[in-house]
Amino acid sequence: KNLSIFEDTLGGSERLLSSPVPLFYSRHTARFISIWLLFLPFALYGQFSDSWNHIMMIPASLLISVFLFGIEELATQLEEP
Repeated sequence: KNLSIFEDTLGGSERLLSSPVPLFYSRHTARFISIWLLFLPFALYGQFSDSWNHIMMIPASLLISVFLFGIEELATQLEEP
């Protein structure tokens, strides 16, 4: 009996693993990251305001953007079976 329950649970997990994430969720995540990164320089301005080089805010924003979009793309690639 326990083995039968285990097999049913395992089969349900395999179905869940093989089902793709809906496109809406992927698009929503990409849009949220884009909007968040659009406002990131405004949040970083306070950190760079005491420094003489406000221009360093641009490479910092770009580096953070590359990392976050890279993680999002990696998640999309890993999701596809």
